[in-house]
Amino acid sequence: MVKNIDIDELYLDDVAFDRRILQRMKRAMNTVKPDCFIDLHSNTGFSRGPAIQYAEFFPYVDKLWFGESFLYNKMTPENWLIEVSGIPYGLMGDMLHAGGNRWLGMQYGMTVRQPWMTEGIVVDPRPIWKIWDEFDIQKSKMIGFWETNTPVKTNNNNVKITTYLKSGISLISIGNYDDEAKEITLNYDWRQLGIDSQKAKLIAPEIKGFQSAVELPSKSVIKIEPRKGWLFYLK
Repeated sequence: MVKNIDIDELYLDDVAFDRRILQRMKRAMNTVKPDCFIDLHSNTGFSRGPAIQYAEFFPYVDKLWFGESFLYNKMTPENWLIEVSGIPYGLMGDMLHAGGNRWLGMQYGMTVRQPWMTEGIVVDPRPIWKIWDEFDIQKSKMIGFWETNTPVKTNNNNVKITTYLKSGISLISIGNYDDEAKEITLNYDWRQLGIDSQKAKLIAPEIKGFQSAVELPSKSVIKIEPRKGWLFYLK
């Protein structure tokens, strides 16, 4: 198929073969066309957790789609990070069931796929993608809340921050993992951010289905709805 149809990628949907088969597939694909992709999908019904079930596959896959039957609005940050995002394994991930959670997904750089309809919900990630393109997110450094030296922190353990860092401007993802609304303030490492603290401000762009536009001083109290969040430019 790689040689004769010129495909670039294989999509695997809950497979039963072992690591040796995947090694052979990857080697055969790359022999014909280097850097072919393998995309692995799974759900919660086939095992106790796909990240455990397929861990031995991870050196040979490029993308994960672990999300069918996942209850995004009940998962802990640890569950998101380890079992959904792919980040600890050097992989990217996408959301699936009922459209995922667009606010918390941004903590891990995840959206749903386009086009996608799931559980009767038509999902459109393009408003988020538009912000990614405007910010030029691929040129930023992603610093997740799970890292030790984060440039932005909150004063609430149930609210997490992931920073997409660029010189003079950052994109800040705020996520509330609690079932109750929270009011928080942010703490900044201005030197790491490369921003003048006296001039800094938070600017939330309008994003359809995500948030309304607002501009705040950097030291503002920010209210966050349960299991939702904000996406701010900090500059």
